[in-house]
Amino acid sequence: MTHDRAFDPGAFADEAERSHTLPARWYWDPAIYAREVDRIFARTWQYAGPAADVAEPGAYTTTSVADQEIAIVRGRDGVLRAFHNVCSHRAHRLLQGKGRTSVIVCPYHNWSYETDGAFLRARGLDGVRDFDRRAAALKPVRVEAMAGLLFVNLDANARALMDVGGAIAREMAERCPGFDRLVLAHRHRVETKANWKALVDNDLESYHVAAAHPALADLLDYSTFRVWEHELSTSHAMANTKGENQAYRVDANDPVKEAIYTWLWPNTAFFISPGQSNVAIFQMAPKGPELTEQIWDFYFEDAAPNAAERAMIDYTCDILIPEDGALCENVQRGLHSRGYAQGRFVVNRGNSELSEHHVHFFQALVRDAVLGAR
Repeated sequence: MTHDRAFDPGAFADEAERSHTLPARWYWDPAIYAREVDRIFARTWQYAGPAADVAEPGAYTTTSVADQEIAIVRGRDGVLRAFHNVCSHRAHRLLQGKGRTSVIVCPYHNWSYETDGAFLRARGLDGVRDFDRRAAALKPVRVEAMAGLLFVNLDANARALMDVGGAIAREMAERCPGFDRLVLAHRHRVETKANWKALVDNDLESYHVAAAHPALADLLDYSTFRVWEHELSTSHAMANTKGENQAYRVDANDPVKEAIYTWLWPNTAFFISPGQSNVAIFQMAPKGPELTEQIWDFYFEDAAPNAAERAMIDYTCDILIPEDGALCENVQRGLHSRGYAQGRFVVNRGNSELSEHHVHFFQALVRDAVLGAR
């Protein structure tokens, strides 16, 4: 593979057992980040919230992909659409948050659009020559739903969402009764001063759990740990054998007996944890070369979490997320050290709990995208 010397992956190799990690500068260099925005985030499916937010005609919700703001709208004709959330006149944001509307109106100069994105009206156009109403329409963005969840993709020619994520959606549905009927019950947001890849790296291995997450190690039986991958996703699973543990109590009658943590390229993870039917969506949203927003959405059978579900949320938000956030921020500082250039992957496929081959799997996808091989 040929590559620009400025983007040299160094001793990163195709075989995990022989490979070094991606170079440290890939985690803080603005030039690398700019390529990732263009070649990864502008071409992949990004989680945007529950499909229930746009179930009715006129309903809308908003999201962002890196530096691009997106509006998702259920048209008055019932069709789900997404648009760049920007007015065609002077680029003002059109919609904010979520809600319902019969017409999309820009708050700056009142340019108006139909819910299908067509230009509707603007004041003072009588003196404008050769005004093209079709060119003034909102610019479309791909939007699809999977298992009751919305995803957007800036690439009009991207593969269908189910082609890349269908396998993990089926795996989660098999392990969590009523998976596709769960509703959003809690949202948690926190910024982490680390590159988005540092968070994904951390998410994709359990080598650090024994040292860094004592409560999680008490909740799950890591002797049952197993991992597998698909073309653009990975999964790892382990059983729960202790109802009473340091994380939160699990009742013997709860339907979910096994944790399954899945990940969809490039930055969305799905956590189904032991207990009542549940899924937590974890998106590692880049905000710059060294800043990532952790977006956590917790889904349960009811929008009002019960005591057991609240205990799960509290453990995740108050203990697990801060533990991982501190690890990633420490790594990010270390990546600037003159004493570090590239590390080595620990690969132990016979004992996946102690193996980082899924981290290599992810970093290989990053390398290929940045170098133009995908």
